Amino acid sequence: MVQTRTRDHGVAEKGSRKGPKKDLKSETVTKSDRGQATRKRSHTDGESVANGTSTVEHDDTSAPPTKKTKHGNPDSGTQTKEPENESDAKPSADVAKVQAILSKYGNLPLSDIGLKQASEATPETILAFVFHAMLTSARISHDLAYKSVKCLIEAGYHDVYTLKNSSWQSRTEVLTKGGYTRYREKTATALGELADFVIEQYDGDLNNMIKHAESSPSKVRDMIKGVKGIGNVGSDIFFDTAQAVWPALAPFIDPRSLKTAEQCGIGSDVGRLWEEVGQDATQMCRLISALTTIRLEKKEQEFQ
Repeated sequence: MVQTRTRDHGVAEKGSRKGPKKDLKSETVTKSDRGQATRKRSHTDGESVANGTSTVEHDDTSAPPTKKTKHGNPDSGTQTKEPENESDAKPSADVAKVQAILSKYGNLPLSDIGLKQASEATPETILAFVFHAMLTSARISHDLAYKSVKCLIEAGYHDVYTLKNSSWQSRTEVLTKGGYTRYREKTATALGELADFVIEQYDGDLNNMIKHAESSPSKVRDMIKGVKGIGNVGSDIFFDTAQAVWPALAPFIDPRSLKTAEQCGIGSDVGRLWEEVGQDATQMCRLISALTTIRLEKKEQEFQ
């Protein structure tokens, strides 16, 4: 059994196996309690003997070992407590801000310009979303593009057979009415080709597109780019709106809306925003619609 002896300055060190004098102020171990040592301390520093093993106690100036956490650097001096679960990691302020944005600006796309059943996957709704993607992705005022989409819907062109039976001249006039004069001739031609594309490729119903794609977002993106006038930006806009009726596309937020979300203080993590809208594709679509309105009307400061 190893005993301890003390120096005058109070730091303990290992000594011989001889028993210490009884008048020394040190820790003692009784023979009868060899398995569980009884410690009698008279110094703040020293060695304790427990179960025949020495353990060194550190003085108060020694820093305890730091534990590296997921959200903090142990060397920085400021560490964040590791959340016990995912819900603890979400600041309630973010959720409240998302709800405020939805409440004030979160309309369903095209529901304000005469599209009936905007929340249902009817052939007319999907074709109207394609109009919206085509026209608003062009280098033209968003207001004029949106007004032109409204005019196309009012003319009944979101019914593919009405669009098919329309003349190039009538389509040009409808676009002119909406103020889409810069690209009206080219777009009037593209709309005629769109009608042929939908009828020939998807039997007149673009809902067959997601069926053919087996609900794969990447396949849907490739297919929607088959529409003349829809590229990368247009396909992003289509995903923004169509996910409300094709939940397989969710969660999706286009890059411009993510930037606006960051500026509003709700972050740009799509997965987190998806959680904050309750993993609801319709709510995600409304959030993007709200962020678009905020960006276009320069309302970011309302939520900063």
